[in-house]
Amino acid sequence: MYSTNISINGIDSARAFVAMTADYPKIKITLNHNEYSIDAHSIIGILSLDLSKPISLEADGENMESFIEALKPFTV
Repeated sequence: MYSTNISINGIDSARAFVAMTADYPKIKITLNHNEYSIDAHSIIGILSLDLSKPISLEADGENMESFIEALKPFTV
């Protein structure tokens, strides 16, 4: 399992993040913020979070090396 903190700064950033996660359907990606835990493939879920603070990401699945590289623009 891979864990890191990410930053999503508004709607455009959320849209780019969800588009990136769509390239990895076999990876379970979960965002955790305070008491909330959401599927990172959901733009509605992401926009329901407090985007002014870093968000904890957990991911597990196939092709993790490529996913971690694609995630770099969002990591804190």
